[in-house]
Amino acid sequence: MQTPQLLIDIFDYLQPLLGWLAGFSLLTFILSLVLIPLVIGKMPQDCFVTLHKGASAQSKYSFGSVALSIFRNVLGLVLLLAGILMLFLPGQGLLTILLGALLISFPGKQKLIHTLVRQPKIQQSMDWIRRKRNKPRFFWPEP
Repeated sequence: MQTPQLLIDIFDYLQPLLGWLAGFSLLTFILSLVLIPLVIGKMPQDCFVTLHKGASAQSKYSFGSVALSIFRNVLGLVLLLAGILMLFLPGQGLLTILLGALLISFPGKQKLIHTLVRQPKIQQSMDWIRRKRNKPRFFWPEP
């Protein structure tokens, strides 16, 4: 039995795409291994308890503050999407989603972050990373 030409064409089309996906997966995996412990080590010990206070509203917007806000949201969106991909590919998906959500400004952010940080696996992973970096454990919000 001979393979239909359509399947051969589809395979020829998908082969480079799969190569790019494998490369992207490897890159995000390596970056997550390097950057996530660095970021978690720099976070304040009480950041999840004091998160609900939020940032104070600014009366004036400068070019720098708007540019920083755009950069934070774009970086957060990239981390959020990479974290979602890492749920299926190698990497620290939930931690990457959490870090991305911390950077992005959107309605319901506080509820999402509190839902994520109440997960025992998230708390254990983040405290383990802090311990490896010789930092004190996080203070976690009360249930």
